[in-house]
Amino acid sequence: MKRNQLIAVILAVVAAVVLMRLPRTAPVEEVVPAATENADLDAKVDEAVAIIQSGQGAPMQAIGMLLDVLKENPDHEKALLWLGNFSMMSGQWEKAVDRFHHLTQLRPEVELYWVNKSQSLLQMGDTTSAMTTAQTYLNDHPDASQLNDWLAGLQN
Repeated sequence: MKRNQLIAVILAVVAAVVLMRLPRTAPVEEVVPAATENADLDAKVDEAVAIIQSGQGAPMQAIGMLLDVLKENPDHEKALLWLGNFSMMSGQWEKAVDRFHHLTQLRPEVELYWVNKSQSLLQMGDTTSAMTTAQTYLNDHPDASQLNDWLAGLQN
């Protein structure tokens, strides 16, 4: 056997051994199932919102359900959003500001939370804080159309 043929045979044997030792299936990433606790809390929020929006049932009981969700998970985004919205609807501006402030801390990229926080501050009569809040978001997201329009309307 010539030297080149011998090298080719050795490389083929090494390649065959390496291929035989490789795993035969793709690695499976461990998938963490969606937390059933969070799904249960989401369902509780949906039920409470349905009660309030339908006008059937006791709205304060539904608000209590949302507050119970926050007792279990103080950072539950959906519950905070709806409690903030309902606070705005009922003119409870301080509560709305607190809830939307919490949401801006959890998810600073969501423009809606900054808009609602700014609007609530404005309704409380704190125009300076409302404008500062809007500008804080706009510093990181200069193309945010809703807050840009809102702020432009305030300055005119």
